[in-house]
Amino acid sequence: MSDNIDIHDYSKKYLDEYGKPFSFEPVLTDVRRRQVLKSLTKYRHEHILEVGCGLHPLFPHCTRFKSYTIVEPSHEFIEHVAGLAAGKRNIRIVEGFMEQACEELLTGDQAFDFIIVNGVLHEVPQPERLLQSVRRVCGEDTVVYVSVPNVYSFHRLLAYEMGYIASIFDKSEMEAKFQRHTRFDKKLLFEMVERNGFGILSHGTYFIKPFSNEQMEAMVDKNIVGRDIVAGLEAMTKYMPDLGCEMFVDVKVKDLTNHRP
Repeated sequence: MSDNIDIHDYSKKYLDEYGKPFSFEPVLTDVRRRQVLKSLTKYRHEHILEVGCGLHPLFPHCTRFKSYTIVEPSHEFIEHVAGLAAGKRNIRIVEGFMEQACEELLTGDQAFDFIIVNGVLHEVPQPERLLQSVRRVCGEDTVVYVSVPNVYSFHRLLAYEMGYIASIFDKSEMEAKFQRHTRFDKKLLFEMVERNGFGILSHGTYFIKPFSNEQMEAMVDKNIVGRDIVAGLEAMTKYMPDLGCEMFVDVKVKDLTNHRP
């Protein structure tokens, strides 16, 4: 996140969304978590940093880590996460934006093996500044996982072909509600991470979402869509690899020369 976001307004809207009788967002949260874990298990992850965990940090679903650090600017979210971490001495919580937390994180002796930037980059006014902050705390073997919504997702392309939006890059209601600033396609995501000193190890999209969150919620409410269909949609990216509703990259710093102060 960035220091010119109204974080309290964001937190309230996020909590309201999760307080609805049914929201499709928790379904997507589960999908996102499974995708992160797929990358996490491919690489060394004894020392993990998660940037902007929201209400759902990954540590309850991880194993075999020695230390887990969370950087989160929302006090409301921090209170919730602190409850989940109670009694776990190997979990450290830093309240603040990543740009502000860098100096504190750099004082540690242990480099992070794996850094999670899951569903954050599109929500900040200055995504490159966030990437630069992440790069500062990377070691030569650190892998960084970054995920963002995919502007060329199935449901957005369908909305365009139906005439609901004038451009693939139009801001949706959800994007406006949650202060989302950047709409990424694969080209923009690749260019941004590479421009900020990272090389791409792997990439992909995940979860074919046919319709908007609101439409998916209505179908779940009427028992048109159940867990079996959600599982099927999650597997469908093998046939439509570029049309998942979100996309990810696993990256690594290309050149550590002079990247620390």
